[in-house]
Amino acid sequence: MVKRTLFTYLVITSALSVAAFAEFQANTYTPQDQDSAAIAIDPNGNFIVVWESYDQKGLSQDANSNGIYCQRFDANDTPLGSEFLINTTTFGDQTEPEVAVDQAGDFVVAWYGPGPDREDVFARLFDANGQAKGPEFRVNTTTFSRQLNSNVAMNASGKFVIVWQSEILGGHPQDAWEIHARRYEPNGQPNGNEFWINELLQCRYPDVAMDGAGNFTIVWMQDDIYHSYNLIMARLYNANGTAKTNPLEVSTTEFYTVSKPSIAADGSGHFVVAWYAHPNSASLNDIYARRYKFDGTALSDEFRVNTTLAGVQQDPKVAMNNNREFIIVWNSETEPDSNERNIFAQRYDALYMPIGDEFGVNTYVVADQKYPDVAMKADGSFVTVWQSYDQDGSEDGIFGEFGPKIGSADFTCDELVNFCDFCILAKEWLEQAEPLETDLIDDNIIDGRDLAAFIEQWLTPRLSCGSADIYSDGKIDFKDYALWSQGWLKEGPLDGDITGNGTVDGVDLRALIFHWASDCE
Repeated sequence: MVKRTLFTYLVITSALSVAAFAEFQANTYTPQDQDSAAIAIDPNGNFIVVWESYDQKGLSQDANSNGIYCQRFDANDTPLGSEFLINTTTFGDQTEPEVAVDQAGDFVVAWYGPGPDREDVFARLFDANGQAKGPEFRVNTTTFSRQLNSNVAMNASGKFVIVWQSEILGGHPQDAWEIHARRYEPNGQPNGNEFWINELLQCRYPDVAMDGAGNFTIVWMQDDIYHSYNLIMARLYNANGTAKTNPLEVSTTEFYTVSKPSIAADGSGHFVVAWYAHPNSASLNDIYARRYKFDGTALSDEFRVNTTLAGVQQDPKVAMNNNREFIIVWNSETEPDSNERNIFAQRYDALYMPIGDEFGVNTYVVADQKYPDVAMKADGSFVTVWQSYDQDGSEDGIFGEFGPKIGSADFTCDELVNFCDFCILAKEWLEQAEPLETDLIDDNIIDGRDLAAFIEQWLTPRLSCGSADIYSDGKIDFKDYALWSQGWLKEGPLDGDITGNGTVDGVDLRALIFHWASDCE
């Protein structure tokens, strides 16, 4: 009975440990393309991933070209139910979804698709169980021409605002754009008509963030018609929709290739804006950011986020928690001009000081990973999602990973995390330096976060799956356990001596159970 209890305990704890470090796939329907992932997370750590699903062969998932799909997860990355269709109108392409969630877990999804004229912006509300609160509804009241690039923000009580770019014709040059917005109550009733944000034309790629009181800030990219370069702009609004400030210039450098800002705010309205740009050439794009107070006062100059300068850095997304910690994720060319990308990130503390170094997010690095989105929890942990080419065997799929990534706690390199490793961590406790041997979460300090990460690996072996395959059949199962049992506490050259220390004991069992039910081929 003792052995069986130990066996069961180790199976469960090891399985949880393995699950916590692996990429996960959001979509279960895999034919053709699943693109444009977006994510939102509630205060309990449950999160929602949305994307568009497309089959260019005419066999689309919603039976008519692009559809918007959603998968809900709990805080441990366990799917809550199956993926489901968001849009009720399936004619034509439903494109580029965005999602926001309130404190209760209710959420709203916004996207754009075919409307009475060309494209319009649509949205749909859902409760915390993923049940629709009603059908989709059109957000914009101006239906002439195109309404594109929608974004949405929601506060803790469920109020939300949707922004988009609206094409302006009739006396204006083609492809002239304004930024429009509309506010909503938690029940989905509009709070007033749509209104426009900018005073100039050629404004695109809006994003929005909302604080706990319902005040919100909108950012966008704007062409400077007098100097032929681009600007990142922002404007703050009160909860009743009245402007709190005039438009603010966020970017101060003359960027000729600036594009696609992203904004995140904490509960009191402090916010950070990220964008990609370069003063000279789009082939040299970097990621930039700037911090602001709730009243629009700049807390920093613009600063470059990425430290790797080779290749193109693009498509940043930013997330912030109520401690004002934030993270910026983006896609970076693997090699200059390679057209293959990977997902990178940089964390910051409340004083916008970098926490550790920039780091790679995705562990699958074949082909192309791009267009990330990220959501942050109250404790500073986060979830990143992106689209990955051919990882699921059929064009693009939606993948994600939890962070921060945790380093190995086997500091003594003896293939086991034990008290000897703990002593090394204790010796560096509360030290601040770089490098630190026991800095498991790469924030240049040893504190409770490192201790928590260490405890997760306590008594975990670091032996390979192949070494635990005692039966040599390419998988770890009861046959290996039976061979281990034959040598329990015996000494000598035995099959169950996985660690090679001359005896078959609990250390070998931990190595075996850590890889239980794994395929080692």
